[in-house]
Amino acid sequence: MKRRPLLNKLGRDLLRQRAQASAIAGLLALGVALLVTAIGTRAALERARDDYYLQQGLADLQLMMVRAPRAMAERAAALPGVQAVEARLAVPALLVLPNVDGALSARLYSLDDPERVQVNRPWRVEGRWPEPNARREVALNEAFAQAQGLDIGDALELTIRGSRERLRIVGIANSPEFVFVSPPGELLPQPERHAVLWMPRRALEQAAGLEGAFNELLLRLGEGVAPEVVAAQLEPLFARYGAGRAQDRSRIPSARLLDDELEQLGTMARLLPPAFLAVAAFLLNLNLTRLVEAERSTLGLMKAFGLRAREVVGGYLGFALVVSLVGVLFGLALGRALGELMCGLYLEFYRLPVLQYRLQPGIVAAAFAVGIGAALAGSSLALRRVLSLRPAAALAPPPPPSFRHGAGPLEALAAGFDPLTRVALRRVLGFPRRSLITVAGFCAALILLVLSMQAPLAIERLLDISFGAAKRQQITLSLAENAGADALRALARLPGVERAEPFLALDAVFTAGLRSVNEPLLGLTAQPLLERLVDAQGQPRLLRDDGLLLSGSLARQLGVRAGDPVEVQLTGGLRRRFVLPVAEVVEVTIGSGAWLEIDALARYSGQPGRISGAHLRLRADQRAAFDAAVRATPMIAASSDIEAAWGAMQRMFEQGSGTMTSLFTGFAVLMAVGIAYATSTVVLGEQRRDLATLCVLGYGRREASYVLLAELGLLCLIALPPGLVSGHYAAQAFLRAMATDVFQFPSLFEPSLHLRAGLILLASVAATALWVRRGVDRIGLVESLKVRE
Repeated sequence: MKRRPLLNKLGRDLLRQRAQASAIAGLLALGVALLVTAIGTRAALERARDDYYLQQGLADLQLMMVRAPRAMAERAAALPGVQAVEARLAVPALLVLPNVDGALSARLYSLDDPERVQVNRPWRVEGRWPEPNARREVALNEAFAQAQGLDIGDALELTIRGSRERLRIVGIANSPEFVFVSPPGELLPQPERHAVLWMPRRALEQAAGLEGAFNELLLRLGEGVAPEVVAAQLEPLFARYGAGRAQDRSRIPSARLLDDELEQLGTMARLLPPAFLAVAAFLLNLNLTRLVEAERSTLGLMKAFGLRAREVVGGYLGFALVVSLVGVLFGLALGRALGELMCGLYLEFYRLPVLQYRLQPGIVAAAFAVGIGAALAGSSLALRRVLSLRPAAALAPPPPPSFRHGAGPLEALAAGFDPLTRVALRRVLGFPRRSLITVAGFCAALILLVLSMQAPLAIERLLDISFGAAKRQQITLSLAENAGADALRALARLPGVERAEPFLALDAVFTAGLRSVNEPLLGLTAQPLLERLVDAQGQPRLLRDDGLLLSGSLARQLGVRAGDPVEVQLTGGLRRRFVLPVAEVVEVTIGSGAWLEIDALARYSGQPGRISGAHLRLRADQRAAFDAAVRATPMIAASSDIEAAWGAMQRMFEQGSGTMTSLFTGFAVLMAVGIAYATSTVVLGEQRRDLATLCVLGYGRREASYVLLAELGLLCLIALPPGLVSGHYAAQAFLRAMATDVFQFPSLFEPSLHLRAGLILLASVAATALWVRRGVDRIGLVESLKVRE
């Protein structure tokens, strides 16, 4: 019998508080949706990656060399822990397409019987595999084929080691090592500028002049076998064949970028949903506390008539649980829809066979746990107040507030305004705890707005620094092998070249103490004008000939700082070793590695005057002649278009974490509106009796509304400075958490961004306050004035 009145009261409370309850449930739904989207998308992407790697046998170790006889593959297969070995040829080439400006880079891989390949096994999307004895047939990777509109039967013109070859596409394929497609030595995916082709081994051996040899060794290891243990045995075997350092999966560019994407999704799942859920819990606490305060006498009567405290508390706990359940259910539905959308976008960008979003039981359980947990946390203070309230104290009306204690100069300031403004000011100053809670809600909205708006700006700034400030060349040409000064002069004489700056790129192993890291070592001129070393704040750094400049990521992996010695061991056939101090640690935005002045690097490597290629600035009116000359130059192995790389980078951020950030931005704006609406309705509920009193005293509804709007506006203005400052630091902390070994986001302060965030909050508060203000017209004077009798 006791339950029915309590259930009836719960129903009336939900009906009477439906506006506030809907706003809080909506905010909970946004937080749950973000959680479900991020966790589910990450799980789907990780599951698709692992299945793909397992089915196609992605290599656990990869070793590159100059040239080794095929018989050496058997010795590698005999090493303990090695499960399968694939010895293949990898040959760079230039590709010419009729409707594309410039020469595109390509890489051909030898193909034996595709059904017998055990490591990095390509899978055929359509068409067929090239015949083993065919000389002019190739299979082309799907990303390049789609980007360039190529199909089976189309012809391709390639320059392989200076020889022009005309090949025909007979199949479209993918491979687990090319989930992202990027040119060798680059981290940036460029599916429309770099082609991957599979060619019969015999034909590729003849085209490249590498009969009976291989230059890449792929190994798949047994379960539980440590890659570094096998690498320590493998590298000495192939040292005389110009082998570099064996690389595990984490060093494969495609796998590295995919791992970074998964890491960033995990970071978003850990940081963003809790922020939304915390705000929802805060508003639930605000609403329940006001409800308990308004129902003091009712609570006193319920306890006086014998209802136990837990039964009274159960009604308010039920309010919180109903709101949270509605929020969780809507959040699950919204999160699933967004997760399916994200997986569709990822599938367009990542070359995975299957990527399907699944709302797994664990995700549903996590959503209910965090949603209900947030509701319980938000209602705990209000429930404690219910438990501590004694019937006698509850039945007695609360003492009227005093506006003369503690205000001091602020009260004197309020005295200079008109009566209605003084009422608004005294409500703010006379109830400091309540005012601070409201200000905290507005600050939370500002923090989320600034955080969500600063992430896209940081990405834009990262691209501006990485390309606009650091890369001022139009084209970077890489040579088939390092050459002398004559090569630089030849590149500088190509048609349309205004300026040419050399670079020397070497593979190296950096060692400090017991830590070793394999990263590129780049040599540039001391004061380059084209390719510059620029830090995360956009400031160029001068290269030194007496010390290394290390990226922040590499320095952290080695555990070194400026002044510490680092041992450098060159790989790739050079096998030189030297020790240099760290001249400076530079936080770069993209990539990881070390830099040294080019002449000094050439001396240390034992090949003075040698270069790996050149960065070029061109005259636009001679681009066609330049492209034709590049295609006719045998020593050029690869051509990189900087503008194309910039565009590829933008698409990667937009379709990957950029999409998630856009969702977060939209959610943050909705949350700002929700906070403003929920806070406005709570303030109206708190002021209802006072506003009714003003109307009884002869003030009109418009004047009574002014008091409500003035209080909300004043609290919103008070929240602007701390909210914007807190939002700035929260955004910087979030960007640091999103950083990886490959990407470092620059710190920035953009006044216009903070201005937009403040205007969005002010507009949200103004719009919702004007909407809530209609409640002033519906205030029942007699009913409102009898609330506390």
